Amino acid sequence: MFRRRAQETTEPLDWSRASAELFAARSVKGLLDSALVQALVLAPAAVKAWVVLRSGADRIAAAKGYGSEFVGLELIGPWVDGAPRISTNVAGDLFQPNLPEVRARLAAAGLREVRSQLVVPLRERGDVRGAFVLDAYGMEPFSPLALESVTRWASLVLPALTLVGDLSRYRTLSWGLTLAFVEAIESRDFAQLGHAQRVTSYVMALGRELTLTKPEMTDLWFSAMLHDLGKLAQDELASEDELAEHAKLGFNLLATVPELEAARQGILHHHEHFDGSGQPDGLKGSAIPLFSRLISVANVYDHLTSERGELLPSRQAITRLREAAGRQLDPALVPVLEGIISQAKATGELRPEGLFPST
Repeated sequence: MFRRRAQETTEPLDWSRASAELFAARSVKGLLDSALVQALVLAPAAVKAWVVLRSGADRIAAAKGYGSEFVGLELIGPWVDGAPRISTNVAGDLFQPNLPEVRARLAAAGLREVRSQLVVPLRERGDVRGAFVLDAYGMEPFSPLALESVTRWASLVLPALTLVGDLSRYRTLSWGLTLAFVEAIESRDFAQLGHAQRVTSYVMALGRELTLTKPEMTDLWFSAMLHDLGKLAQDELASEDELAEHAKLGFNLLATVPELEAARQGILHHHEHFDGSGQPDGLKGSAIPLFSRLISVANVYDHLTSERGELLPSRQAITRLREAAGRQLDPALVPVLEGIISQAKATGELRPEGLFPST
């Protein structure tokens, strides 16, 4: 009776919704985590699950129910022949093919207590790309329906995984190309070198403090990194009045990239002043886009503390920021940046890898 009831409740999955969530994932990790949660729904006898991906060797790429130390382990398993299966000989199928140090890590994770495993390879054109492995610790067996359902689910996961992997690579490529492009612009003036990266580092830290969403953080990154893009179209000897036009020029240069519309608005208004005395439109207070206000406070701080500006000690620069709060700068953002700067050494908030938005 118990076994039959388990089979009857094996597929409470909204396949359309679950598939949409897969293809909406913004990172490989996010996709795999979601895929494992749904796989456990399809096989109720399992209490833990993990996924192996093949890149030169087979490595555990994500897990549910196991510790983070389990992820990254290189191993050999019963998925190598490409056949879905229910294994009740975990010692022979998983432990025996591996080296002693791998067996020790598997044992430390608790896999010697696994009574049965549901193994579904991820295959593409006959090649094994990895596998789902679901672990059952109790006496309840996996049903044939569970194996069939997880196999069907795996057939949806692999195309989504390929797509997200490609998007991640393109995203990384776009960040790298943008960074190289900005460095090329700044190389025309030695004092400008590193300015965009420093401003972006401060801005991303501010965004994290304000708990912006991941899409917002990505838009914010492009806005901060490209805020001086308009200087590319200006003469190096232009007057100060003409230089003030670079925000408009940067905005216009990105007109053919609709995906960066939010970033463009941040660029256009980053020389607006909180009291309405700035350019180009004299916007005031919260009418100034948030991205612009974030870039403005970071831009001023970098000017005060770097060779391109006044090269002041941080303490003096913070005093100047406070003086500009409510006039040039958003008074709510100045103390946030002050806190980030004061805690940066202790927290590592301004670490180099923090420059880029997380995915």
